[in-house]
Amino acid sequence: MKTVVFGIDALEYDKVLEFQCANLKQKFFGKTDITDFSQPRTMVLWSSFMTGMNKENEILERGDKEMWNTRIKFEDTFFSMFKDPVIIDLPGYNYDLAVHEKSRKLLKTFFETKSESRKKILEEYNKDAFEHHKKVKEQFLKTLEEDHDFVLGYFSVIDVIGHLNFGNTAIMKMLYKEMDEIASKIDADTLLILSDHGMKAIGDFGDHSEYGFWSTNFSDLKNPKITEFASILKDIEN
Repeated sequence: MKTVVFGIDALEYDKVLEFQCANLKQKFFGKTDITDFSQPRTMVLWSSFMTGMNKENEILERGDKEMWNTRIKFEDTFFSMFKDPVIIDLPGYNYDLAVHEKSRKLLKTFFETKSESRKKILEEYNKDAFEHHKKVKEQFLKTLEEDHDFVLGYFSVIDVIGHLNFGNTAIMKMLYKEMDEIASKIDADTLLILSDHGMKAIGDFGDHSEYGFWSTNFSDLKNPKITEFASILKDIEN
C-alpha cells in the first residue's frame, strides 16, 4: 500500500476551480480550516501538519529568521508510522534553507528598489524559483517509481512566484496546469493533495489567505483542520 502527500504551498482553492484543474481536485476537495492560527505562516502550518499539533506559539517565538532553522525530529511526526517513508524538501523537516534565504533576500530587494530597476530582480527571482521547482519535481517523480510506502513532496513554486506575480494570469495558470499534470502522474492507494494556505491578491502581488486547500481520492473530509491530517492518515494506514 502506498500513501502519497502532494504538498503545494499556497495552492488557492479559487484558482484550482478557475483553471479547471481536475487532477488537483481528485474525487473530493475543499478548503482547510486554519482559523486556529493567528498568522497563516508556511513554517507554522507545515510543522503543525506533520506533528498533528498546533505549533504556532513555539515556531513564532523563534523569530522570522530563526524559525526557518526548525528541524522537527522524525519520531515526533506521523511519518514514523511508515516503514520506508521519503520526505522531499518540507519546511520544518528538511527544507533547503539556502533556496529559501535567497528568495527572501531577492523579495526584500525587489520592494526596496525603485520601480524602473525591478525587472531584472524579478527575472532572477522567478528563474531561481523555477529552477528549484524543476529539481524537486524530478526527485518527486523518480521517488514515486520506487518502492516506498509513503512519499511526501513539497512544492514551493506557486507561493514564491505568486508573491510577486499573482496578478499575472498567464504565469499563474501555467503553474496550476503544471501542478495538475504532476498530480496526473501520481499512482497511489491513498493520495492527499494539500496546501498550507491559499493566496489572495494584493494589487498585482499576492499574500497568504486564511484557508488552505485539500483533495483526496478516498473520502470527503468536509472542512478539516490542518492538524487533523496526521490522525486521518494514521486511521487509513491502520
